[in-house]
Amino acid sequence: MAAQLKFNSQTMTTSLKVYAINLKARLERKEHILQEFKHRDEFDLNLVAAQEHEIGAIGLWLTIKHILEHLINPEEKFIILCEDDHQFTSDYNKDQLFFAIQEAEKREADILLGGVSWFTTALQISSNLFWVDRFSGLQFTVIYRKFYKTILNVDFMAGDAADYKISSLTDNKIIMYPFISTQKEFGYSDVTSKNNKKGYVTQIFEDSSEKLGHLKQVGSFYNLGF
Repeated sequence: MAAQLKFNSQTMTTSLKVYAINLKARLERKEHILQEFKHRDEFDLNLVAAQEHEIGAIGLWLTIKHILEHLINPEEKFIILCEDDHQFTSDYNKDQLFFAIQEAEKREADILLGGVSWFTTALQISSNLFWVDRFSGLQFTVIYRKFYKTILNVDFMAGDAADYKISSLTDNKIIMYPFISTQKEFGYSDVTSKNNKKGYVTQIFEDSSEKLGHLKQVGSFYNLGF
């Protein structure tokens, strides 16, 4: 159970609760997300049927609220929220993820991001973690329990986007670096129309990763202790 997480570099004593959101009609995305978690025993994957709405962003937000209100054990310290286009990078390592989850919790984070497609300001706070200001990308997001009520109580309007909305609700946001998650391109998006351009999603993730890489190089050059 995620609430009983104990990190050990040699042995995982628990599985991480994952809620992956998928529109019922998107069977290719369902197959993709199942394959991403196949044979990864460190995760307890739960597929969640997306709430359908004529505005995709509102449907996604309603689904996130449904998960937090009705599907989770409220005593769990955190959950992992996934979108069905999440894909693990070659840098994914389960020990690193468990360690990052604990480190972010110690730093009183509200969310921990496995990778982002865009961000404004970032500041390195450890060898593999960056504090971030505004960001986009919720495809692999650890949400800590103390942040549940904030999400549930906020108004979500037409024109809002789930990632920007969550970004605006807290200053306690941390990104893992190197990214362990990006978004797979399917040639369309049910939420963000600009993501439909071929190659666009891949490029913006690469650009964001490169920016963090440059910041890490600066930290190393000035011997900041990371």
